[in-house]
Amino acid sequence: MKILLVEDNQGDARLLDIMLREVLTACTLTHADTLGKAISHACLVQFDIILLDLSLPDSQGSGTFWRLHEVVSDVPIVVMTGHDDEVLANELAQAGAQDYLVKGSVDGRWLLRVMR
Repeated sequence: MKILLVEDNQGDARLLDIMLREVLTACTLTHADTLGKAISHACLVQFDIILLDLSLPDSQGSGTFWRLHEVVSDVPIVVMTGHDDEVLANELAQAGAQDYLVKGSVDGRWLLRVMR
């Protein structure tokens, strides 16, 4: 499974990497810390799924999802954020997000279920 992790917080990225490697034996994880880098990677590689933080140095909020979704509308995007916002979660789900996860409330097994 080819996964693009879009996360600017190195600690969160490291934790997600560990969680994913505990439940997925065969995965290729590519990390981008800005939306611009994520878009560049997504144009070069066909990912199976994208894990997207909405708060990045070059993009904030739902616009982060929209900009990436315009480029890779055929790839499932799981939105991850530190904010539990039901209105935003519903908006993004209706727009095509695979799921909306609040950081700190998921473990590797939960993440694996969402990705499948």
